Amino acid sequence: MSLLPSDLLLSVTHLLAAAATVEKTAPSGIQLVWDFLATGGFVMALLVICSIAAITASILAWLQLQEKVIMPNSVISQLRSIPSYAMKGDIRPLQDFLEKDGSMLSRMGAMAISGAFTSKQECHAACEIKAREEIHHLVRGIPVLEVMVSVAPLLGLLGTTAGLVGMFSAFGTGGDGGPDTAAIAHEIGVALRCTIAGLFVAVPCVLLHTYFVRRLDALAVRVESIMQETIQHFYQHFEVHRPAA
Repeated sequence: MSLLPSDLLLSVTHLLAAAATVEKTAPSGIQLVWDFLATGGFVMALLVICSIAAITASILAWLQLQEKVIMPNSVISQLRSIPSYAMKGDIRPLQDFLEKDGSMLSRMGAMAISGAFTSKQECHAACEIKAREEIHHLVRGIPVLEVMVSVAPLLGLLGTTAGLVGMFSAFGTGGDGGPDTAAIAHEIGVALRCTIAGLFVAVPCVLLHTYFVRRLDALAVRVESIMQETIQHFYQHFEVHRPAA
């Protein structure tokens, strides 16, 4: 049996009214998250602080470990143009370019072609020390993630223990009528929420820490390769003399 247009309109109106009623009675997502966090007590507050610190450290590490920031393509192309500068007999324009750039690769390249070392061995040793110093500045956000990997589960365990203590304490608060089941259920919920929150913070930190460490290793290997090529070309085409005392 087909519905008349008026009956169809009435049915749609009833469906929309029912959906609006369900929407009003059902809690929103923000309210659910707030209720989840509010029941965790001070331990949940500490976990929220840990999550904020982890997010900040991840953003900082992501900004620092961008390839275009550490080794711009313009710097790489200029360092690989050392034979062209050797044909002109003047390395000074390349040195000026590296001093103005300011990236990690440009600072190391400026040291490599500075002419302050009379042999490739001396230059390699100095560049290795400089590279360790530069990498130390790049890992500022990564240790925070490593700390959160260990701290977040421990805080979750602390919240779980506190919830269990409250649960056992609730057994003696019911009087002659038996234990207070509502209080026991609340404390069990607190314990489980703290455990979930601790794992929710720790698991992404593990993944992010592994990703950033691998990315840093890959960037360090590429910088080392470029620097070896730069030192080789510089000492192959230019002769460095130590000034007389």
